Amino acid sequence: MPKRTIKPRPVGYPGAQVKMEKITIKNCPPPEFREKVLRIPLLAYDVESLSDGRKILVTKPGGKSVHNIMVWVYEKDPGKVHWRPSHKLIHKDLKEKIAFSREEGLAVLDALERVYGGEDPDDLLAENPNLGKGLPGLPVDLILKAYKWIWAQEDCNHPPPRFEGREMSMKELRKLRLPNLQGR
Repeated sequence: MPKRTIKPRPVGYPGAQVKMEKITIKNCPPPEFREKVLRIPLLAYDVESLSDGRKILVTKPGGKSVHNIMVWVYEKDPGKVHWRPSHKLIHKDLKEKIAFSREEGLAVLDALERVYGGEDPDDLLAENPNLGKGLPGLPVDLILKAYKWIWAQEDCNHPPPRFEGREMSMKELRKLRLPNLQGR
């Protein structure tokens, strides 16, 4: 027998725990099989609850590597589409918050700095339950809790010290402190 030259691509690491959900789909004609596969529910971890009933979910692996996670906002209303929060969307939202009320907007940015440093969003929101309540746009708890997990994702994909990890996105957010709001 010839020696195997192609090694399988590892998933996870030795001893990695894998959570399994059993499903059975009998093979059938391709169009029908495809439809059955498309109906498999999304599988994710419920990691945060938002004040409006929505959830922050993560899936693992997230697509870039076996250690990566993907962050989602789960919409509780059946007619709405679940979505992935992006740096661009949150950056634009924070810029609008700061333009609306510089003091309150910068308070949200201060809270993000604390989440960036390792404080939990729930603790910050308990400390200041009115944080950003009068500001337009995305709810502040969504921003803080989404970034908690987005930064975990960045630290997995671009681990320090070789790469910047969460610092990549925080550098851009910090630019919003400039008086002329030059950020991106």
